[in-house]
Amino acid sequence: MTRAEQAARTRQSALDAARALFAEQGFAATSLQDIADATGVRKANVYYYFKTKTAILDALLDERVSGLDALLAAAESEASVEARRELLIVGFTEEVVRAYRTVAPVDFADPAVRSVHGVAARLEAFTARAAMAFFGLHPSVDQLAGLAVMQDLKPVMRTLDHLPDEELVNVLQRLCRRLIA
Repeated sequence: MTRAEQAARTRQSALDAARALFAEQGFAATSLQDIADATGVRKANVYYYFKTKTAILDALLDERVSGLDALLAAAESEASVEARRELLIVGFTEEVVRAYRTVAPVDFADPAVRSVHGVAARLEAFTARAAMAFFGLHPSVDQLAGLAVMQDLKPVMRTLDHLPDEELVNVLQRLCRRLIA
């Protein structure tokens, strides 16, 4: 394994450990030492890749947003509102279930996370872009409320965790269609 490959592996291990710890303990209760311990490296190794816990949070947010950015870009190219909504609902629910089943999700609604400089602004900008794609220039307050609920489907997924992925995705899609109608 090359040095670059080892470096990439160590960086990703730190991100994976942080994601799991943030989900388990919360952002505020997780230290860089906790992340280093879970990664199996010295804290200095984590510092080499991430100078702060906030830098790790930013990297995890980048992971989450990159796929959704691509989905929004595809939806924005659709001419009809109905086509945009359907594309967004299908892509979003598939991504949410995939992330829920394969990686520990970071709770970006956690007040400690949202208080981190820049995170709330990034999330709000993303939400505004999603609202524009879903509803156009003048969403109703009911539509905005539905979109807000849609952004945190974890309680639904925990309740219906026993369902197979395809069925869970279908339930979430039906729910999202009702939320933004």
